[in-house]
Amino acid sequence: MRLLIGLFILFLCAPLAADFDKKCSVLITLRFQTNEDAYKDALDRINQCQKNDIISVTSFLEESISKVYITDIIQNYCMFNHEIISLIDEKTSNLSCVHRGKKRTERKLD
Repeated sequence: MRLLIGLFILFLCAPLAADFDKKCSVLITLRFQTNEDAYKDALDRINQCQKNDIISVTSFLEESISKVYITDIIQNYCMFNHEIISLIDEKTSNLSCVHRGKKRTERKLD
């Protein structure tokens, strides 16, 4: 009987494991050596992440540019039913949110 109760308690505790424990870290920086687009590289990295990963973006670009990029990532990749944290700063900007799994489809405004 004790074994049965122990297994029941163990079974109840299993779903308490974190659903959002994998971090998807992305850096957006200026490229001095190449002409590659740092934002495109960041999106490529985010596209490799899985649904429910924590997207953690750090941008070292100017505040106005970071604001556009972070807003775009929020609108396209973040789940709105979970907390979204963003800090836009002159030196370093940050975003943290839960990955929705794939990019939202863009609407045609023709």
